[in-house]
Amino acid sequence: METTSTRTLILVWSAMVVVQMGFGAYGVIVTKFAKDNKADPLVFCLLRDGFCFPVLFLAGYIAEKRILIPNWRELVLLAALGVIGMFGNQILYILGIYFTSADIASMFQPIAPVWTCVLVVIFRIEPMPNIKALRGVAKVIGVLCAVAGAIITTIGKQSKNETKTENDNSSGTETLGYIALICNTLCLSVYVILQKKYVFNVPTSRFRHLPIGLTAWSYLFGFITMAIASLYYVNKPEKFRSITSATVYPLIYAVFITSALCYMLITWSNMLVSSSVVTAFWPLQVLFCVILAYFILGETLTYLEIIGGLLMIIALLAVVWSNYQDEKHNQSITLEVNDDKDALIT
Repeated sequence: METTSTRTLILVWSAMVVVQMGFGAYGVIVTKFAKDNKADPLVFCLLRDGFCFPVLFLAGYIAEKRILIPNWRELVLLAALGVIGMFGNQILYILGIYFTSADIASMFQPIAPVWTCVLVVIFRIEPMPNIKALRGVAKVIGVLCAVAGAIITTIGKQSKNETKTENDNSSGTETLGYIALICNTLCLSVYVILQKKYVFNVPTSRFRHLPIGLTAWSYLFGFITMAIASLYYVNKPEKFRSITSATVYPLIYAVFITSALCYMLITWSNMLVSSSVVTAFWPLQVLFCVILAYFILGETLTYLEIIGGLLMIIALLAVVWSNYQDEKHNQSITLEVNDDKDALIT
């Protein structure tokens, strides 16, 4: 049974907080620059992935000392990761923002840990939380509090903008946005679960210790899928001209921060801890969106936002503590097994 050191756990938790900071700012930046300037979401995602995968391959070559060429069986998995995690996840999130708003998009992100907790049990990747132990109860309560806190925070934020956004979107368009965001969170959960089940939980996998290379190949297939989808615009060149100079700023951020850095950290964290712990940090996106709006856009905080933020912080502490106790429990079991082996040898 593999265990993770306390130092590694702290690094993973810190990495996932950085990821949520990056994602939280992304929604605001896309809304302010890309959406307001009428940039086409498919073209935006195409350029994002097209510029990102070379950056990741270069980072993989520097950090991992090689670029691993996949075999045919690995190509199928990498293609699935690219289609689900890069193409589906990204285009659905952008469409969700375009059809609704950054606030509503962030409200849906707490669904991701719920999807993950359910799917990892269904596919027997992780056991059911042991609710007879305090660490199991803490994990369940943490996920539920994270979802509740994110929803409360978003309700508080939306209540300030009700009159301003009353006529922004038609109900039909908003419904499409809601569907896109639900599917976005599902794609994200399936992406990290596929990584865990077919790469990091497989001792013979060649990508098991190459998280950057794995992410780079996934982005390459995501770009290929985006390019194929973009053929729909072959007779609509004006769509490609929708990327103006103002859209360059969110595109640079999307390539280097949201894509290269954040997805690299997600894969690295998924290699070291459980997928349910990785996605448990997703509700923090709402908190960082609120903080960013407060300091940069000058928005005021409501009591609901403050209460929701406190709930998410408590939830995060509960999940982190539960994960730490799980690792201590695993380490104690490993030590007992080793002691039994030594006793048998002597």
